[in-house]
Amino acid sequence: MAIMDMAMAEKPNNFLSKVPCLAIVGLFISANSLAGEWRFEPSLGLTETYTNNIELSQLDKKSSLVSQFIIGAGINFSSRKLQFSFAGTETLAAYSHDSGLNDDYQTLVANASYSLWQDNLTAIASSSITNVSKNDSGNSLADLITADTVQQRDLSAGLQYDSANSDYSLFSSFISSAVDTEDGIGESHGYTVLINSKSGNAARTVFWQIDGSFANRASGGFSGIDGGFTSENYQFEAKLGVITPYKINPFFRLYHERVTGTLAGSNPEAIPSWGPGLRYQVAKHFIIDLSYNNVINDSHDHYISTSIDWQPSARTSLSASYSNRFFGDSYELDFSHRTRRLTNSLSYHETIEVFDRNNYQEVNGDVWCPNNSFNVSDCLPFGQVPDDTSDFQSVPVSSLELVEDNKFSLNKRLAWQSQLALARTTFTLDLSNRERESLSSGIIDEYLEARFSVTRRMTSKSEVIVYIDYSNNIFDKYRPDGPRQEDTYKTFSASYNKSLASSLKAFITLQYLDRQSNVERYTYTEARASINLTKDF
Repeated sequence: MAIMDMAMAEKPNNFLSKVPCLAIVGLFISANSLAGEWRFEPSLGLTETYTNNIELSQLDKKSSLVSQFIIGAGINFSSRKLQFSFAGTETLAAYSHDSGLNDDYQTLVANASYSLWQDNLTAIASSSITNVSKNDSGNSLADLITADTVQQRDLSAGLQYDSANSDYSLFSSFISSAVDTEDGIGESHGYTVLINSKSGNAARTVFWQIDGSFANRASGGFSGIDGGFTSENYQFEAKLGVITPYKINPFFRLYHERVTGTLAGSNPEAIPSWGPGLRYQVAKHFIIDLSYNNVINDSHDHYISTSIDWQPSARTSLSASYSNRFFGDSYELDFSHRTRRLTNSLSYHETIEVFDRNNYQEVNGDVWCPNNSFNVSDCLPFGQVPDDTSDFQSVPVSSLELVEDNKFSLNKRLAWQSQLALARTTFTLDLSNRERESLSSGIIDEYLEARFSVTRRMTSKSEVIVYIDYSNNIFDKYRPDGPRQEDTYKTFSASYNKSLASSLKAFITLQYLDRQSNVERYTYTEARASINLTKDF
């Protein structure tokens, strides 16, 4: 199987203990469900990576050769009732500059689904081991080579019901989940309930649309924390209307949202609203809704909401909406268009989130700088102590420390992907922007990412992949007197992939990174060269 391209971090050595979903899947296995097709794909790989700046420093750059021996396994099973997939790697890493960093690292993605009743009611379970940056303000591109990631484990299980015909469509789910991290930051557990239903094409008298969600989460991972923080997020929208012989149909809209809990930034006062509306049926697959909403308890201004749903063909779809929520104006957008060679997708969503890894506090510390230097960029990285301190002096500095998130945050995400697929060459452009606002402090962080990649198939067994990546992270964007930090990462990478035999493949990758920051000690460059050989069995 292909080696998964994920960042990896240190974790306990018991690999099998990281596969809790296997036990869940075992609950569903029966003689009937085992009558299917199994596929097992093990692999062994070796990757050698040379970096000229392993410690990501401007001063006293150290080179290193990082050796990775990768054991991979892929399992897929498919039957009439049971679907199961598993992909995992165990990587043994060795660092030539510091053998004390030698360790093993793991990744995992496992999913299972079991049909309980007529393909409508399904039990699902998933488990994953991913690895994330220890601190995005220190290095948001952290990976195994720099060895500054932490392991994150996700586990979820629940039920889904999906039914649709010409009269109605109904989707509902109950999912219980937990997040556990190596450093204890971003851990949570809880459950989410969803329901979505609308009338079908056969409706002739009335139409309806219902969208509801309820999420309950608490701090702490798999085991939980006594007396920890809690959150509840409830959101419900319903439309009920009358179908007339004309293109304009009246309806009644009800909306209710409530965000509560012991986290800072909650909205204890619910803002229920109701009001009349009109639906304009422009065409068979083109609907415009407009409604005037009265806030029931007069704690909020009355407002107008509108939405558009347009699906002119199987290749094109557009849905957009404007409304008003407890934090102010709210927008949603989903657009996709596909031709024979060109695919475009655009989305914008606003969500309330809790227990993430994006909460920072300013802390004071010291860095070691040469005695004959007055430039902070010449200092060693934060937390690094020279072997001989006689030629260095300790200089006080401040930095952003990642801390437990105990606040509600509003996240606005914009994403655009465009792909042009020619006969032998594929061009892909990915743009995304995320704005995160703390609802208690008003602090705003912004994350911008852009990547342009070109994939060229040279022969039936080889290809070249080149990409340019740009990332810009701004922490505490709008407070000049706060601990504002702005980081820009520019990466150029070129890879040559070659299939040497039916089950033997290799790649060579060259990469250059240029990081600029208003915090001088975070400005550096790094060059890498990697070669890999993988054997599938």
